[in-house]
Amino acid sequence: MGRQDLADALDDELGKRLLPPTAVRALGRWLAGSGAQYVTGAGGHAVEYVPAQWSGVEPWPVELPERSRTGTARISRDQVAASTRGAAERSQWSEALVASYVWGQGRTGYGPHRLKEILAEPTVDDALATAGATLRAEGAVAAYHGLQGAVKGLGPAFFTPSSSTSSTSATSSTSATSSTRATPSTWRRMLRPLPAR
Repeated sequence: MGRQDLADALDDELGKRLLPPTAVRALGRWLAGSGAQYVTGAGGHAVEYVPAQWSGVEPWPVELPERSRTGTARISRDQVAASTRGAAERSQWSEALVASYVWGQGRTGYGPHRLKEILAEPTVDDALATAGATLRAEGAVAAYHGLQGAVKGLGPAFFTPSSSTSSTSATSSTSATSSTRATPSTWRRMLRPLPAR
């Protein structure tokens, strides 16, 4: 049994177990307070970045602010998902990578340099196009496996799925009960196969 099989089995088991009442109450308090932004999911989670620091990165996603902007900008998971979907519809896989990389690196100073190195690799365009075709035909897991080791410098953190605009519904603090079930990993729900071309 591989790692993913074990993770899937754990998700299934956790989905069957009830959260203890103390955990349900704590979750309700958190969602009513500092966690309110996540009531409808984590798509609004945003990070700061400085567009000007990414000035040498090409191709630049059309959905992101111009790189002449020297101040900080924010990019959310929902924005990355929308940008990535737009790039995928145009088969601009490098653009999709850039959007997710900017979100993943945020204000990290070495992010733009590393991404330039990745995008300069001779295998990157073909590897990303192949992964995109595999995603459409066989799904995210097959595309993930196809990218492993395909591009120097591109590690697993930047070709795994990020949050999408679809999110799981959360129970409000007033209606949370001890029968609330543990939420399984959301990554499979985040993946919506791209339409076939």
